Amino acid sequence: MKKQIFYCTCLLLAAFLLFACKKSGTRGIKVDNYSIGKAGEVILVLDQKYAPESMQNYIVEVLTQPQPALNQIEPIFDLLRFDNKDFTSYFQRHRNIVRFDMNPNYASNTLNIDNNVWTKPQTYVYLRGNDMDSLVWLFMQNENQIINALYDNDLKRVQSFAAAGNNDAFIEKKIREKFGINVTVPNSYKIAREEENFMWLRFKTARNDRFIVIYTTEGNDLSKRGLVNARNEITKAYIPGAVLNAYPIVAEVAPFPLYNNDVTIGAIIGAELRGLWESVNDKMGGPFYEFSFNDKTGEKVISVGGFVYAPEEEKRDYLREVEAIVKSVRF
Repeated sequence: MKKQIFYCTCLLLAAFLLFACKKSGTRGIKVDNYSIGKAGEVILVLDQKYAPESMQNYIVEVLTQPQPALNQIEPIFDLLRFDNKDFTSYFQRHRNIVRFDMNPNYASNTLNIDNNVWTKPQTYVYLRGNDMDSLVWLFMQNENQIINALYDNDLKRVQSFAAAGNNDAFIEKKIREKFGINVTVPNSYKIAREEENFMWLRFKTARNDRFIVIYTTEGNDLSKRGLVNARNEITKAYIPGAVLNAYPIVAEVAPFPLYNNDVTIGAIIGAELRGLWESVNDKMGGPFYEFSFNDKTGEKVISVGGFVYAPEEEKRDYLREVEAIVKSVRF
Protein backbone atom coordinates (compact mmCIF):
# COMPACT_ATOMS: atom_id res chain seq x y z
CA MET A 1 0.00 0.00 0.00
CA LYS A 2 2.81 2.45 0.90
CA LYS A 3 4.46 1.79 -2.48
CA GLN A 4 1.16 2.49 -4.28
CA ILE A 5 0.67 5.75 -2.37
CA PHE A 6 4.25 6.79 -3.14
CA TYR A 7 3.83 5.96 -6.85
CA CYS A 8 0.57 7.91 -7.12
CA THR A 9 2.12 10.87 -5.32
CA CYS A 10 5.00 10.92 -7.80
CA LEU A 11 2.60 10.86 -10.75
CA LEU A 12 0.57 13.72 -9.31
CA LEU A 13 3.72 15.75 -8.65
CA ALA A 14 5.02 15.18 -12.17
CA ALA A 15 1.67 16.19 -13.66
CA PHE A 16 1.59 19.33 -11.52
CA LEU A 17 5.12 20.35 -12.57
CA LEU A 18 4.36 19.77 -16.24
CA PHE A 19 1.17 21.83 -15.97
CA ALA A 20 2.99 24.61 -14.14
CA CYS A 21 5.71 24.80 -16.79
CA LYS A 22 3.18 25.00 -19.57
CA LYS A 23 1.17 27.67 -17.77
CA SER A 24 3.86 30.11 -16.70
CA GLY A 25 7.42 28.86 -16.50
CA THR A 26 8.28 29.47 -20.14
CA ARG A 27 6.49 32.79 -20.66
CA GLY A 28 4.60 31.75 -23.74
CA ILE A 29 6.84 28.97 -25.09
CA LYS A 30 5.09 25.63 -25.47
CA VAL A 31 7.23 23.11 -23.61
CA ASP A 32 5.89 20.17 -25.60
CA ASN A 33 6.98 21.69 -28.92
CA TYR A 34 10.10 23.68 -28.01
CA SER A 35 13.47 22.36 -29.09
CA ILE A 36 15.94 21.02 -26.55
CA GLY A 37 19.71 21.24 -26.31
CA LYS A 38 22.32 23.43 -24.70
CA ALA A 39 23.70 26.59 -26.28
CA GLY A 40 26.15 25.79 -29.06
CA GLU A 41 25.25 22.09 -29.13
CA VAL A 42 24.82 19.93 -32.25
CA ILE A 43 23.79 16.29 -32.54
CA LEU A 44 25.81 14.34 -35.10
CA VAL A 45 24.11 11.12 -36.23
CA LEU A 46 26.60 8.90 -38.03
CA ASP A 47 26.92 5.12 -38.21
CA GLN A 48 30.61 4.54 -37.56
CA LYS A 49 30.58 1.19 -39.34
CA TYR A 50 30.05 2.99 -42.68
CA ALA A 51 32.60 5.77 -42.14
CA PRO A 52 36.36 5.25 -41.87
CA GLU A 53 38.07 7.13 -39.06
CA SER A 54 39.49 9.71 -41.47
CA MET A 55 35.96 10.57 -42.66
CA GLN A 56 34.68 10.83 -39.12
CA ASN A 57 37.58 13.09 -38.14
CA TYR A 58 36.95 15.41 -41.08
CA ILE A 59 33.25 15.82 -40.25
CA VAL A 60 34.01 16.41 -36.57
CA GLU A 61 36.73 18.96 -37.41
CA VAL A 62 34.32 20.96 -39.56
CA LEU A 63 31.61 20.99 -36.91
CA THR A 64 34.02 21.85 -34.09
CA GLN A 65 36.19 24.38 -35.93
CA PRO A 66 37.17 27.40 -33.78
CA GLN A 67 34.55 30.05 -33.19
CA PRO A 68 35.72 33.05 -35.25
CA ALA A 69 37.08 36.18 -33.58
CA LEU A 70 37.56 34.98 -30.02
CA ASN A 71 40.69 35.75 -28.02
CA GLN A 72 40.90 32.07 -27.04
CA ILE A 73 40.19 28.83 -28.87
CA GLU A 74 36.67 27.50 -28.41
CA PRO A 75 34.75 25.21 -30.80
CA ILE A 76 31.95 26.75 -32.81
CA PHE A 77 29.76 23.79 -31.69
CA ASP A 78 29.86 21.09 -29.04
CA LEU A 79 28.98 17.66 -30.44
CA LEU A 80 26.81 14.83 -29.19
CA ARG A 81 27.33 11.72 -31.33
CA PHE A 82 24.92 8.85 -32.00
CA ASP A 83 24.41 5.97 -34.38
CA ASN A 84 21.13 6.04 -36.31
CA LYS A 85 19.72 3.24 -34.17
CA ASP A 86 20.09 5.46 -31.09
CA PHE A 87 18.54 8.53 -32.72
CA THR A 88 15.27 8.27 -30.83
CA SER A 89 12.25 10.59 -30.78
CA TYR A 90 13.69 12.38 -27.75
CA PHE A 91 16.83 13.44 -29.64
CA GLN A 92 14.75 14.37 -32.68
CA ARG A 93 13.59 17.35 -30.62
CA HIS A 94 17.11 18.75 -30.48
CA ARG A 95 17.64 22.22 -31.88
CA ASN A 96 20.53 21.37 -34.28
CA ILE A 97 20.96 18.01 -35.99
CA VAL A 98 23.38 16.76 -38.66
CA ARG A 99 22.40 13.26 -39.77
CA PHE A 100 24.16 10.89 -42.17
CA ASP A 101 21.68 8.19 -43.21
CA MET A 102 23.58 5.60 -45.24
CA ASN A 103 21.82 2.58 -46.76
CA PRO A 104 22.98 0.60 -49.84
CA ASN A 105 19.33 0.28 -50.90
CA TYR A 106 18.74 4.02 -51.32
CA ALA A 107 18.50 5.10 -54.97
CA SER A 108 20.51 8.34 -54.77
CA ASN A 109 22.54 10.66 -52.55
CA THR A 110 20.90 13.85 -51.35
CA LEU A 111 21.43 16.71 -48.91
CA ASN A 112 18.60 18.73 -47.38
CA ILE A 113 18.72 21.54 -44.83
CA ASP A 114 15.26 21.81 -43.30
CA ASN A 115 13.73 23.86 -40.51
CA ASN A 116 11.36 22.80 -37.74
CA VAL A 117 10.92 19.18 -38.84
CA TRP A 118 10.06 17.80 -35.38
CA THR A 119 10.12 20.92 -33.19
CA LYS A 120 11.11 24.57 -33.33
CA PRO A 121 13.38 26.36 -33.64
CA GLN A 122 15.23 23.52 -35.32
CA THR A 123 17.74 23.05 -38.14
CA TYR A 124 17.92 19.52 -39.53
CA VAL A 125 20.78 18.74 -41.92
CA TYR A 126 19.90 15.41 -43.54
CA LEU A 127 22.37 13.56 -45.79
CA ARG A 128 20.76 10.42 -47.22
CA GLY A 129 22.30 8.02 -49.69
CA ASN A 130 23.82 4.72 -50.74
CA ASP A 131 27.51 5.66 -50.72
CA MET A 132 29.40 7.18 -47.80
CA ASP A 133 32.05 8.77 -50.02
CA SER A 134 29.32 10.63 -51.91
CA LEU A 135 27.64 11.79 -48.71
CA VAL A 136 30.88 13.16 -47.31
CA TRP A 137 31.53 14.89 -50.65
CA LEU A 138 28.09 16.54 -50.39
CA PHE A 139 28.97 17.62 -46.87
CA MET A 140 32.31 19.07 -48.02
CA GLN A 141 30.72 20.98 -50.90
CA ASN A 142 28.14 22.56 -48.61
CA GLU A 143 29.96 22.84 -45.28
CA ASN A 144 29.82 26.65 -45.12
CA GLN A 145 26.08 26.65 -45.78
CA ILE A 146 25.63 23.96 -43.13
CA ILE A 147 27.66 25.83 -40.52
CA ASN A 148 25.81 29.07 -41.23
CA ALA A 149 22.40 27.39 -40.94
CA LEU A 150 23.29 25.78 -37.61
CA TYR A 151 24.84 29.01 -36.32
CA ASP A 152 21.84 31.14 -37.28
CA ASN A 153 19.50 28.71 -35.61
CA ASP A 154 21.58 28.90 -32.43
CA LEU A 155 21.07 32.67 -32.43
CA LYS A 156 17.32 32.07 -32.65
CA ARG A 157 17.52 30.40 -29.25
CA VAL A 158 18.38 33.70 -27.59
CA GLN A 159 15.96 35.69 -29.72
CA SER A 160 13.03 33.34 -29.09
CA PHE A 161 13.34 33.58 -25.30
CA ALA A 162 13.34 37.36 -25.42
CA ALA A 163 10.49 37.49 -27.92
CA ALA A 164 8.44 35.12 -25.74
CA GLY A 165 8.19 37.69 -22.98
CA ASN A 166 11.62 37.94 -21.40
CA ASN A 167 12.23 41.32 -23.04
CA ASP A 168 12.34 44.87 -21.69
CA ALA A 169 9.52 46.80 -23.36
CA PHE A 170 10.60 50.10 -21.78
CA ILE A 171 14.11 49.95 -23.23
CA GLU A 172 12.82 48.77 -26.60
CA LYS A 173 10.45 51.76 -26.75
CA LYS A 174 13.31 54.17 -26.00
CA ILE A 175 15.39 52.60 -28.78
CA ARG A 176 12.51 53.04 -31.27
CA GLU A 177 12.01 56.67 -30.27
CA LYS A 178 15.71 57.57 -30.33
CA PHE A 179 16.99 55.61 -33.34
CA GLY A 180 13.91 54.58 -35.34
CA ILE A 181 14.73 50.88 -35.12
CA ASN A 182 13.44 47.86 -33.24
CA VAL A 183 15.79 45.70 -31.17
CA THR A 184 14.66 42.85 -28.92
CA VAL A 185 16.40 43.37 -25.58
CA PRO A 186 16.38 40.71 -22.82
CA ASN A 187 15.20 42.09 -19.50
CA SER A 188 18.58 41.30 -17.92
CA TYR A 189 20.05 44.32 -19.73
CA LYS A 190 19.76 47.79 -18.18
CA ILE A 191 20.58 51.26 -19.49
CA ALA A 192 24.08 52.21 -18.34
CA ARG A 193 24.31 55.50 -20.22
CA GLU A 194 22.25 57.51 -22.70
CA GLU A 195 23.30 60.47 -24.82
CA GLU A 196 21.76 62.28 -27.79
CA ASN A 197 23.23 59.84 -30.34
CA PHE A 198 24.18 56.95 -28.08
CA MET A 199 22.76 54.27 -25.80
CA TRP A 200 24.72 51.75 -23.73
CA LEU A 201 22.96 48.67 -22.34
CA ARG A 202 24.73 46.53 -19.78
CA PHE A 203 24.24 43.09 -18.24
CA LYS A 204 26.69 42.91 -15.36
CA THR A 205 27.34 39.89 -13.16
CA ALA A 206 29.97 39.16 -10.54
CA ARG A 207 32.21 37.50 -13.14
CA ASN A 208 31.47 39.12 -16.50
CA ASP A 209 29.92 42.00 -18.41
CA ARG A 210 27.90 41.96 -21.62
CA PHE A 211 27.29 45.26 -23.41
CA ILE A 212 25.03 46.42 -26.20
CA VAL A 213 25.80 49.81 -27.75
CA ILE A 214 23.63 51.69 -30.25
CA TYR A 215 24.80 54.92 -31.79
CA THR A 216 24.56 57.12 -34.88
CA THR A 217 27.22 58.97 -36.85
CA GLU A 218 26.78 61.57 -39.58
CA GLY A 219 27.18 60.58 -43.23
CA ASN A 220 26.94 57.22 -44.95
CA ASP A 221 30.45 55.76 -44.59
CA LEU A 222 30.23 51.99 -44.21
CA SER A 223 33.88 51.31 -45.03
CA LYS A 224 35.97 49.24 -42.66
CA ARG A 225 38.17 52.17 -41.72
CA GLY A 226 35.20 54.45 -41.27
CA LEU A 227 33.38 52.01 -38.98
CA VAL A 228 36.46 51.32 -36.84
CA ASN A 229 37.17 55.04 -36.43
CA ALA A 230 33.55 55.81 -35.56
CA ARG A 231 33.39 53.04 -32.99
CA ASN A 232 36.63 54.14 -31.36
CA GLU A 233 35.45 57.76 -31.13
CA ILE A 234 32.15 56.71 -29.55
CA THR A 235 33.63 54.31 -27.00
CA LYS A 236 36.33 56.81 -26.03
CA ALA A 237 33.71 59.49 -25.44
CA TYR A 238 31.08 57.46 -23.63
CA ILE A 239 32.42 54.20 -22.14
CA PRO A 240 34.94 54.66 -19.33
CA GLY A 241 37.33 51.87 -18.40
CA ALA A 242 37.96 50.39 -14.98
CA VAL A 243 40.87 52.79 -14.29
CA LEU A 244 41.40 56.51 -14.89
CA ASN A 245 41.77 57.51 -18.57
CA ALA A 246 41.03 53.98 -19.80
CA TYR A 247 38.53 53.26 -22.59
CA PRO A 248 37.86 50.45 -25.09
CA ILE A 249 38.93 50.51 -28.75
CA VAL A 250 38.94 48.02 -31.61
CA ALA A 251 42.04 45.78 -31.49
CA GLU A 252 43.64 45.90 -34.94
CA VAL A 253 45.78 42.78 -35.01
CA ALA A 254 45.70 40.81 -38.27
CA PRO A 255 43.37 39.34 -39.34
CA PHE A 256 41.05 41.26 -37.02
CA PRO A 257 38.69 42.96 -37.21
CA LEU A 258 36.90 40.84 -39.82
CA TYR A 259 34.79 42.97 -42.17
CA ASN A 260 31.86 42.13 -44.44
CA ASN A 261 30.09 44.89 -46.37
CA ASP A 262 27.35 42.72 -47.86
CA VAL A 263 25.22 41.60 -44.91
CA THR A 264 21.43 41.51 -44.73
CA ILE A 265 19.71 41.33 -41.36
CA GLY A 266 15.94 41.62 -41.18
CA ALA A 267 15.80 43.13 -44.69
CA ILE A 268 18.40 45.75 -43.66
CA ILE A 269 21.51 45.79 -45.84
CA GLY A 270 24.70 46.84 -44.09
CA ALA A 271 28.21 45.95 -42.99
CA GLU A 272 29.51 43.95 -40.05
CA LEU A 273 32.64 44.01 -37.94
CA ARG A 274 33.67 41.00 -35.92
CA GLY A 275 36.79 40.95 -33.81
CA LEU A 276 38.45 41.87 -30.53
CA TRP A 277 38.42 44.98 -28.37
CA GLU A 278 41.15 46.14 -26.04
CA SER A 279 41.56 48.93 -23.50
CA VAL A 280 43.74 51.98 -23.78
CA ASN A 281 45.67 52.41 -20.49
CA ASP A 282 44.41 49.08 -19.14
CA LYS A 283 44.63 45.33 -19.81
CA MET A 284 40.94 44.59 -20.35
CA GLY A 285 39.66 43.09 -23.60
CA GLY A 286 37.40 40.54 -25.26
CA PRO A 287 35.33 39.79 -28.38
CA PHE A 288 32.75 41.99 -30.10
CA TYR A 289 30.26 41.94 -32.97
CA GLU A 290 28.76 45.01 -34.67
CA PHE A 291 26.30 45.65 -37.52
CA SER A 292 26.10 49.07 -39.18
CA PHE A 293 23.72 50.44 -41.81
CA ASN A 294 22.34 53.67 -43.24
CA ASP A 295 19.19 55.09 -41.71
CA LYS A 296 16.11 55.65 -43.87
CA THR A 297 17.24 59.17 -44.80
CA GLY A 298 20.66 58.00 -45.93
CA GLU A 299 22.21 60.83 -43.93
CA LYS A 300 23.32 58.84 -40.88
CA VAL A 301 24.89 55.49 -40.06
CA ILE A 302 23.25 53.47 -37.29
CA SER A 303 25.50 50.96 -35.51
CA VAL A 304 24.29 48.23 -33.17
CA GLY A 305 27.07 46.33 -31.44
CA GLY A 306 27.69 43.94 -28.61
CA PHE A 307 30.82 43.10 -26.69
CA VAL A 308 31.84 40.77 -23.91
CA TYR A 309 34.20 40.97 -20.96
CA ALA A 310 34.65 37.61 -19.24
CA PRO A 311 38.34 37.25 -18.30
CA GLU A 312 38.11 33.90 -16.52
CA GLU A 313 35.38 32.21 -18.55
CA GLU A 314 34.69 30.77 -21.95
CA LYS A 315 33.23 33.50 -24.13
CA ARG A 316 31.57 31.80 -27.09
CA ASP A 317 28.06 31.64 -25.67
CA TYR A 318 28.24 35.19 -24.30
CA LEU A 319 29.34 36.48 -27.70
CA ARG A 320 26.54 34.55 -29.37
CA GLU A 321 24.07 36.12 -26.95
CA VAL A 322 25.04 39.70 -27.80
CA GLU A 323 25.22 38.83 -31.50
CA ALA A 324 21.68 37.48 -31.34
CA ILE A 325 20.50 40.73 -29.78
CA VAL A 326 22.25 42.78 -32.47
CA LYS A 327 20.74 40.60 -35.19
CA SER A 328 17.21 41.16 -33.88
CA VAL A 329 17.39 44.69 -35.37
CA ARG A 330 14.55 45.73 -37.65
CA PHE A 331 13.25 49.00 -39.07
